[in-house]
Amino acid sequence: MKDFYFSNEDDEKDFLKNKKWLIHSLIVDGVKKSFEENLDSIVVFRIINPISNFVMTSEIKKEDWLDSLSKSMEYYESVEEYEKCTEIKELIKNIKYDFDRSDKGEE
Repeated sequence: MKDFYFSNEDDEKDFLKNKKWLIHSLIVDGVKKSFEENLDSIVVFRIINPISNFVMTSEIKKEDWLDSLSKSMEYYESVEEYEKCTEIKELIKNIKYDFDRSDKGEE
């Protein structure tokens, strides 16, 4: 989990708007870690503003892995980051295979 500290709301919004590559990287890495370690959820990052006592936590649950990866894939395609797309496609394939095995009781 990565923590990001900001002292005002404008910096928080700027981070979320302008650091999409970093955010999507953290999402993909978080889902990958969750999958490999068989976790039900993972906190990917937190935005912390100690001045206002604001904390925003970005958590991904197992049932949201594929949706989160799909959104990250769309982002990476839009910026033509095809190596990352290949990594995501492989992860999606492995997760679907694992989910199918679990559904069939083949664990």
